[in-house]
This record gives sequence, C-alpha cells and structure tokens, in this order.
Amino acid sequence: MPDQIRHRILLLGNPHSRPDGLERVLVRGGFQVTETPSATPPDFILYTPEAGVLSLADDIRALATQATYGGAPVFVLLADGSANAATDALLAGARDVLVGPINLPEVRARLDVHIRARTEAREAQEALRARDLLFDIFQEVSAAVRADEIFQTLVRRVGQAFGLSHCSLVLTAPGDDKGRVVAVYENPAIRDLRVDLGRYPEIQEAIRTERPVVIQNVHEDPLFASIRQHWNKQQIEVNVQAAVALPVFVQGRAAAVFFLRTEKGDPQLRATDVAFANTIAQAAARVLENEERRSAIYRRQISAGTTDETTGCASLDALDRRMRDEFERARRYSLQFSLVLIDIDRLREINDRLGHTAGDRVLGEIGAILQRELRAPDFVARYGGDEFACVLPETDGAGGRHFVERLRQVFARHTFGDLGPANAPGISAGIVGYPHSEALRPEDLFTLAESALQRAKSGAPDRIGVIGE
Repeated sequence: MPDQIRHRILLLGNPHSRPDGLERVLVRGGFQVTETPSATPPDFILYTPEAGVLSLADDIRALATQATYGGAPVFVLLADGSANAATDALLAGARDVLVGPINLPEVRARLDVHIRARTEAREAQEALRARDLLFDIFQEVSAAVRADEIFQTLVRRVGQAFGLSHCSLVLTAPGDDKGRVVAVYENPAIRDLRVDLGRYPEIQEAIRTERPVVIQNVHEDPLFASIRQHWNKQQIEVNVQAAVALPVFVQGRAAAVFFLRTEKGDPQLRATDVAFANTIAQAAARVLENEERRSAIYRRQISAGTTDETTGCASLDALDRRMRDEFERARRYSLQFSLVLIDIDRLREINDRLGHTAGDRVLGEIGAILQRELRAPDFVARYGGDEFACVLPETDGAGGRHFVERLRQVFARHTFGDLGPANAPGISAGIVGYPHSEALRPEDLFTLAESALQRAKSGAPDRIGVIGE
C-alpha cells in the first residue's frame, strides 16, 4: 500500500448485498477491514445499501456528516441500481459509486487511486506549509545581527516545528573528539559548551561520512551498540528514541552538525521533516561562511596595518576608504546606509582615576564588543581618543538609533574588568543616514554626524542625535 500504511475500511449497510470475496480482496490488499465502528474514525466507508432503500441520498448524507466517522469518504457499491441511483448517491456526498455487476479489482483500484490522490494533496499542502515556514524563519533570521542569535533562531524554530525534545548546532570537524555547542533549542542560555563526541556516535558518523545520519531507534541501531553498553553498565536510563545528525559544510568541508533528537512519545520524524531540517542546516552553513569571511577580513586588516592596536577596530585610513566605497555604492545603486559616531562618556575620568593603562583596557573591551555586535557587512573604526565610527549598510537613521540602544544594553550587561559590575561607561551617539540632501561627498557625512553627536552631548533625548529627525 502507498506510504506502507494499513488504511482502515468500515463496511456498512446490507452484508448480503456485498460482492462475494470483497473482504478477502481488501485484506489481501493491505487494508484493515471491520464492520464495527470504533472511537477512531475509519479511513474509508464502503456502503452497500439495502435492496429497495427508500432514500439512498438521505442515508449517504447521514454517513458523510456523522461525527463518529470523522468525514471519512463514502464509497457506495450498488449491486442493483440505475444510473439515476448512482447520480443521486454522488450528489448526496458519496466519494465514488460502483454499479453492479461489481468488479473487485476495480474496487481495489479505485481505492488506491483515491489514496494516491489524497497522498499527493497532503504532500502538496506540506510543501506549501514548509515553504511558508521557511519564509517566516528567514524573515526572523534577517532581523538578527549576530551569528549566535541566528543559530539560536534556527534551532528554536526547527525544535518548535517538529516538537523535538532536543535540537542544537555543534561545531566540530573530522578527527575531533570534542564538539562546541553554540545553540540549543531547549536551553537558549547555552552558547559555548564543550561536549565529548564519544557520547554522540551519530554526530561522529555524520562528520566521518559527510552524510546525514538518521536513526529511528537508538535502542536497537548497531551504531549505538557501544554507547548502549555504557548506558547499561552505568545504569543510565535513556529516554531518547530517534536521532538525526546533519553535516554542515563550509567551503566544501564538514564544519558542524545540525543535531536533532526525539524522546519516547514524541512524533516520529519523517523524511520530509529531515529534509526541511537539512535546508535549515544549510542556512547555518551560510552564516558560518560569513563569519569565516569576516575573520579573514579582520586578519587581513591586521596584516595590512589598517587596525588600531588598542581597540582592534579599523584605523582612520581604513574608515576613509570604506566610507568612499560605501558612499559610491549607495549613490550608484540608490541604496541607503548610516554613519554612527559613538562617544564613550567619562573615559577621561577613568584615565584620571585608574590610569591610562586601565583606560586602554576599557577601550579594548569596548572595541571587542562593537566588533561582536556588528553584522557581517557592517564596519567599525576608532575615530578618535574616545570615539568610534560605525558604517551600517542598508540601515536608515531609525535603524542606527536601534543599534545604539541595543549597544547600550549590551554595555550595561557587560562587566568591565577595571570598572567592576554595574559601572559600565555610558555612550553618546550621533547618527546620519544617506541619502541626505546636504551630503554630496563622503566628508559631508562626517560633518553631519559630528553635528548630531554634539546635539546628543548637549542634551538630546537618550543622548542620541539623529540628523533628519
């Protein structure tokens, strides 16, 4: 039978009107056949009406609408009947009608055709739902800034979609005996956990073979033979039922595993579920590739002498080049971007109280935070003694304000080593968005942003000045 499912058929009506051998043909065809309604609605109803029934249409209408049968399609077998009777049955809600003499292979074929059509319709609906879910997930991911936020979104949405007990992303590589868990669905607080891969044979196998590993029952599969011995020896009760490990490739090499597990009683993972999760795994691969490119760019900046040694951010020369490039790109293709100048409040006081060495360490921590909080296409440079400049492509003034507000929250949560808890330095910010009527050259944007920064220091709400608001 299609999908290897034993569809249930309820036989109703006059048993003496049924064709000889009907039940035998259905059972041999893989159907479950019964004449007694149960609490579970049947998949089909085969109805053979009484001879001379007064209102065939009323009987069929009642079967098709009775709640006990859950809307199961009604197939009518008319041992003796006219074309009008068949027409009345179909108009009353019968899914199909066969008029005698009944050909049993034809009955079986019509049932199979209906099953196939229903399966195809269900698969089409699931494909549409998967497409809509993917669109929704990628919409949410596009609003995230940091890689760890994206990873957490991906594992959370997959875990929710399939009712998983566990979903995570584990960074590892061929030959590694340890993995680094960077996102976990059921415990979002876990962002950097080292695990022994010896406890996860499915992850090791996925990395070794560079192919998806799908285990429907970890208590029987040979891959888990060794770890099961450990469970038994340590008397560990394991509630895991199924496990899926999907390799994630970065530039052609396995660099991580998208890891799913279900527990006993969870819905069974289907092939379509695994395929969907694999699509999400490839999205994670793109994020890892972007992070690797960003790291490579940063390394090239350092080797080229374009990085400020104290903060690790780009130098003024690198900022000038990036601004010219971004300005020209935005002008040519009618794009937008923002320039954000950030001033670190009370840095002079920190230098006076703790010394310039401590002040440099605070600047270094601020530089690291800025680089971590930026998206891959963004750019940050040290602009002056206590100032930083951020270039945010595809971001308007309101987006720049949101970035500064989020950055302020990150600073408040961070404990600076030389300042202690709850003593984070405040920030003031000036923001200008391009295009702007007064910005005819990249240099004009710096002038406008500096004016916005002065407005912020002079008492603008939230100490954020935005040119154009």
